[in-house]
Amino acid sequence: MPAVPRSSKPIFSIALRPPRSLSRRGARNVVFLLAGATTTIGLIFWSVGAWPVIGFLGVDVIFLALAFHFSFRAAREEERIELHPGNLRVTRIPVRGRRQQYDFQPYWLRVVLERGEDAQCSLFLQTHGKSLEIAGFLGPDEKADLASRLEDVLRKNRCYPAQNPV
Repeated sequence: MPAVPRSSKPIFSIALRPPRSLSRRGARNVVFLLAGATTTIGLIFWSVGAWPVIGFLGVDVIFLALAFHFSFRAAREEERIELHPGNLRVTRIPVRGRRQQYDFQPYWLRVVLERGEDAQCSLFLQTHGKSLEIAGFLGPDEKADLASRLEDVLRKNRCYPAQNPV
């Protein structure tokens, strides 16, 4: 694939991140609310002489805080799709590990949305016998919307390569 100059502005660009329904502040509030509730319950058990229960009540708060920590850490994963004249680049930025880049010649590129039996689907970029799954962390509706947008921008780029279709 031809190298894309860093200074060239993409015709189309999108950054995909795993969706999160709860913000960091909301997660912190949930943990504090649960900690307050378990502290109150623990004090009641302590006042009647069942003080060992306090330790067990604290464990659930610690596990919930750890679950939120790992969930938000996984949310830093990102996929970027950029269309430049003559090149479509998919860049994967994992939470850990190396950044991966995949380059495709957009003229021959196909966007394939495969639907499964249980409302799940997979989105692929296919060309010359190669296939790359993209947006694996998105839901079916978001994948369908992305597939439509990619097909549209690729079609416009094929028909009118001198114009910027976005």
